[in-house]
Amino acid sequence: MNGYGIGNFQSWQSPSQGGMVSLGLTPSFQNGVSLSNPSTWQQLKYTHLSISYYGLASNLKEMNVKNGFSTLQSGQLIIPIKQSSALGIAIHPYTYQQVALLDTIYPDMLAFGDTLDLMRGYYQAGGIIALDLSVALTLFEGNRIGATFQLLFGSTRQHEKLLLNQVPITETSRMSYSGLNIDFFIKRSFSKNLDIYFQLGIPVEPLDVVYTDFYPFDDTNKNTYHDYTYGLLNPGYDFPHPQDTPNAKQVRIKNIYQPASLAIGLSRLLSERFQLSLEMKTSKDFADYPIDLPMILNHRINIKQVASIGCIWLPNNLSVLMSDKFTIRSGLNFKKYIMDGWDSVQKVKIQNVDPITEFGGAIGFGFKFKAVGNQVDISYYYGIRHHPSTLRHDFGDERVQQLQVGISLADLWFVKRRQR
Repeated sequence: MNGYGIGNFQSWQSPSQGGMVSLGLTPSFQNGVSLSNPSTWQQLKYTHLSISYYGLASNLKEMNVKNGFSTLQSGQLIIPIKQSSALGIAIHPYTYQQVALLDTIYPDMLAFGDTLDLMRGYYQAGGIIALDLSVALTLFEGNRIGATFQLLFGSTRQHEKLLLNQVPITETSRMSYSGLNIDFFIKRSFSKNLDIYFQLGIPVEPLDVVYTDFYPFDDTNKNTYHDYTYGLLNPGYDFPHPQDTPNAKQVRIKNIYQPASLAIGLSRLLSERFQLSLEMKTSKDFADYPIDLPMILNHRINIKQVASIGCIWLPNNLSVLMSDKFTIRSGLNFKKYIMDGWDSVQKVKIQNVDPITEFGGAIGFGFKFKAVGNQVDISYYYGIRHHPSTLRHDFGDERVQQLQVGISLADLWFVKRRQR
């Protein structure tokens, strides 16, 4: 998924959200609170600093190929103000773009009476980062709103290599991104135990990219950089020398990604400690297919539809028993990815008939400690991703596993302390 379009989008920003496979609208962190929905933050009594870590592993069973990576999932600070408003700032990955492909179909080549070892490779690392600035307000009893301004930035670096007799001929390029989105949130309480949530996402500045293409070179010292270093293990200098190459070609490609989304969520407390939630979301990229943007798989995700159902067993804040400090979460979700592409030979747009679909489930646990409500959360997700029939021969079904771990530390701000 990292190779489609601008990459694989982050599904969850916290283990509490991931444990319920929540879309971020309904409460998953504490009673009445979601870390991803500013319209619920007014119910927090303390300022919260949350940090979480994320790991993913996937397996293409038919091809016997495994892949995985781990990274910081998010860092977030939420400041409630008199339980009527709140401010927040967060930073987290927006898309993941790590890709590594090897082509060994033609392992050798006969040239000038000599047999040359040949192997091609494509490597990509990096992604897009989101900086979220959020505000929440209470309009009147039972009605709360929130907004998140999402600044997108980041870069990816691509390496295309042709290994000729174990000497890599390398061409490097870089893409730097910038864009701005805004999300609006509404929470409406119909009763003490029933709440409905809405989210609308629109682009303010569509995503742009500055594409820089560097001159190819022989990476004689095999350190992946075009430099002057003489390698002892791999004797020799890169050719040509960096000062002998033309300047890199740079071009700005505008409006490569223009997302809009609409989501609805419903949560109901079936008892004082048990909550059931239902969420649905659809998002669409309204940008034209960026035919000038280099994409290794020549496809992008144009429409994404997600539905999830989750439940949470809340802790008892009045109990002194350790067993009553635990939170238990679980959920199921279904995702559908509709793609389009571009045929560079026929110069026509490609619309896949069969979408990529994914069905999965998660379980998560949390533990609250200390009077202010510090919390540790962990969640595990397992899903099966079915690729479309046009690609099934290449990929088959994909097994996806995700592990998330996070901690949230709370403190009381904007209160005059007693002097000792």
